[in-house]
Amino acid sequence: MTRTPARTTLSLLGTAALVAGALGGSLVACSSDGSRAPFVGAEPDASTGPDAAGPAPTTTATPVTPSKTSDAGGAAPDDDCERASPSNVCGVVPQCGCAPTHTCDVVDSQGTARCVTAGNAPMGHPCTATAGCALGLTCIFGTCHAFCDDPASACTAPGTGACAQINASGGTPVPNLAICRVACALHDPASCGGVTNAGIGVCYVDDQNSTDCQEGGARTEGQSCSQADACGPGLVCTTTSGNSTCKRWCRVGQNDCGAGRTCMGFSSEVNVGGVVYGACP
Repeated sequence: MTRTPARTTLSLLGTAALVAGALGGSLVACSSDGSRAPFVGAEPDASTGPDAAGPAPTTTATPVTPSKTSDAGGAAPDDDCERASPSNVCGVVPQCGCAPTHTCDVVDSQGTARCVTAGNAPMGHPCTATAGCALGLTCIFGTCHAFCDDPASACTAPGTGACAQINASGGTPVPNLAICRVACALHDPASCGGVTNAGIGVCYVDDQNSTDCQEGGARTEGQSCSQADACGPGLVCTTTSGNSTCKRWCRVGQNDCGAGRTCMGFSSEVNVGGVVYGACP
């Protein structure tokens, strides 16, 4: 039994792609928030890794004036906030320069930072805009992610994995934009928020056994699946004898599948943090 690879291309529907080059793998995704206009660029390059998120929304939020600015709109000399250039409005890592209810978010491929009203969705949960994510989080891959600033290292906050640099289509890094992957649990449908009014959050794993929360599909257990028709939370698209079906993730050796059912591992082992994963029959 094998795993069907996640989708590797993204239908932009008028928006451009951001490609995240993370430790040990790569991601393809569209980033979105409540204030940014759609990114302008070409189709994304194909890559391997967790599934891709949907297009960025086109809604616009009102930017918040930073608490201290110079006459030119940049950081004031007596302000200890390290504001991100070229906009010099607010700081991304650490977050600073915005009102207490706003997130400093990157709004275009030039790395422009703006203050955006924050919402309530926790890290890893579905979102359609940064305005839906909790304070300090950005909406990317269709789920809320924390910012980071060192793609050469792992994030240290609880529940996070590698720090992934986000690149514009073509491979150019987007200034000020790197995000923490989410260390989610493949077998737990609620690990990435599940199904909410903002979308479907699914835990994916790449070929380097690194997990992340991203926008998932609506296919249910036992239904056929493909790169275009992805499985829902807690499910994996498996292929046996040429037939691809959504099955439940499970931990090999654990009783995740219920009485009389044994968790079956994959031909290429999926080992996340020492836990070997398979699928229920």
